[in-house]
Amino acid sequence: MGGSPTLLARSAVRPEIQALRAVAVGSVVLHHGWPAVAPAGYMGVDVFFVVSGFLITGLLLRRAQREGRISLRDFYLRRARRILPAAIATLAVVSALTLLVVPQREWRQWFREIVASALYYENWQLAVDSQIPRRADLESTPVQHFWSLSVEEQFYLFWPLLLIAALWFATRSGSSSATVVLMLVGAATLASFVHSIALTAQDPNLAYFSTPVRTWEFGVGGILAAIGERMSRPGARAGLRAAVSWAGLALIVVPIATFRAPEIFPGFVVLLPVAGTLAVIWARMPEVAWSPARVAGLRPVQWMGDVSYSLYLWHWPIFMFVPYFTGVPSPPWLMVLLVGLSFAVAGLSKRFVEDPFRHGRRGLRLRPVFLLSGLAGMIVVIVGAGIVAPGIAGERPVACDRE
Repeated sequence: MGGSPTLLARSAVRPEIQALRAVAVGSVVLHHGWPAVAPAGYMGVDVFFVVSGFLITGLLLRRAQREGRISLRDFYLRRARRILPAAIATLAVVSALTLLVVPQREWRQWFREIVASALYYENWQLAVDSQIPRRADLESTPVQHFWSLSVEEQFYLFWPLLLIAALWFATRSGSSSATVVLMLVGAATLASFVHSIALTAQDPNLAYFSTPVRTWEFGVGGILAAIGERMSRPGARAGLRAAVSWAGLALIVVPIATFRAPEIFPGFVVLLPVAGTLAVIWARMPEVAWSPARVAGLRPVQWMGDVSYSLYLWHWPIFMFVPYFTGVPSPPWLMVLLVGLSFAVAGLSKRFVEDPFRHGRRGLRLRPVFLLSGLAGMIVVIVGAGIVAPGIAGERPVACDRE
């Protein structure tokens, strides 16, 4: 791989990242439950993207330093164990409830998006549909929030290949791995950002759902993973890091609570939550009395970050299906109860769906079985959708709600 200094941050669970996850999922839930409170709560997705880019790039580079290579097989197996169980469970429950309580006239729309979500192209489904004006303002589906998961999974397909190419070139040329990685990742990130600005000016709906547009948000997280260890030492400059951490939180929270112009998003506006997320990650957990670390380290905040994936998956279907049971839109008092229910379901999902596959004692031996089970689960969802929604490839209405 060529001579290189240490590239990245430590791999241990970091409380500030769990806190960022809590802020991100909390903003999305608030936006869906009380849009007036968090009119731009969909920016929580951007926080997730930066965090994911930081963690995934760090994971891959650590593996390369330790083993001399990046194993695509191991990487994708780990991602499958992390992502698929809760996603398949959510899609299965949504499919069953759709058959039970949703009028048949809506099945085509809903099952078409279930299929798109199961195959992780929901973002492109919505991007294409956003180009048809008569479809743009109709109701959402309970899996529409899978668009961001689709973007993330598509990112996972090509990002490891980019890093492998960088490391291969460094080895063949005798160059520093750190230099080559930063140059290639930086170039991809810059190209994506320029594309984001240009496309947002032309078509903000398409830009919003586009994977090439969103890649730069993962990319800046990856750049921080590559240089962060040399830039931030936990024991140094605690006062400065505390100030940066507070500033970062402000850059995330203030626009979420005040921004009301989605027609110009993502564009330059998304720089605010992205920069804020980078600042919080860089600052870590400063050990000064006035640091946000005290709040970030609270057990409820850490728990919320821990269940953020399941909470993101389950809260929107819960919000969507309850009116079909009650027959009326959910009033504010009921929304409070639904948020509580979402937390309860997320906790159960984390405990009984996510964790057994991620941390099972026989995890290594179960990997092939898990993959086959995951693929079988998605096939069942897709085949079931095809059976109950004939003509699924035909025309349907779609919502363009933003997370």
